[in-house]
Amino acid sequence: MRQRPILALAALAIATLFGASSVLAQGKALERVKKAGKLVVAIDATYPPMESEGPDGKPVGFDIDFANDLAKRLGVKAEFVVVAWDGVIAGLQSKRYDVIISSMNITDERKKQVDFVEYVKMSQLFVTKKGLTFSGEKDLAGKVVAVQADTTSYEWVEQQKKAGNKIKEVKAFRLATDVFAAVKAGQAEVIVVDEPVGRFYAKQDANAFTVAGRAIAPEPVGVAVRKDDADLHKELQKHVDDMKKDGTLKKISETWFGGELGA
Repeated sequence: MRQRPILALAALAIATLFGASSVLAQGKALERVKKAGKLVVAIDATYPPMESEGPDGKPVGFDIDFANDLAKRLGVKAEFVVVAWDGVIAGLQSKRYDVIISSMNITDERKKQVDFVEYVKMSQLFVTKKGLTFSGEKDLAGKVVAVQADTTSYEWVEQQKKAGNKIKEVKAFRLATDVFAAVKAGQAEVIVVDEPVGRFYAKQDANAFTVAGRAIAPEPVGVAVRKDDADLHKELQKHVDDMKKDGTLKKISETWFGGELGA
């Protein structure tokens, strides 16, 4: 779920989408992927350090390393398709790509639409503008809160409002970059966001942002797979289980975060 959305990302999205159409031919999902020699992976590349555009225009991040290793275990290569977050499940269901690997929280509502292979857990944080006194959810009262649309962060803030928290306003943005830009520009005061992303932005611009504490305890994050692709789901589950057992997931986490994600 997100660094600067520039033209290179749009070009990458168009190019890979045209290439993806030939991959998603008729037949069993696992057989189709292996025959194509690639696992087509949807990402929202504006969500560092989980997934973003690298210096050479190619995607980088924790999820990118995870997807590459997972594809290798399938005997294929990962091919990344950059998509907008608010249409990512619809794109999967319309067979524009094979899976979504983009820090997607597993929720009951999403499980009605797709199946998941859990690979990590992530908590969510409050990130505030520098200098704001903030100690927890009670301090959301009277504040303008920025979140990314169609995320569990957004759902949690809306639940706070329904529970009686007198939040002044909730501003939902399509891109995570826009969420942080809103606080920096004075359009909002508090952000609710996945922990690694919040810490990344706070570290990158310590003069603008402060991590103000945990909003939500660690929640499961998974690879999203079409419900019809049971054979692919089963194979992915096997390889993710192996990655957990052999320490690969922990190693990737330590590379990006200096410790195990969700620990």
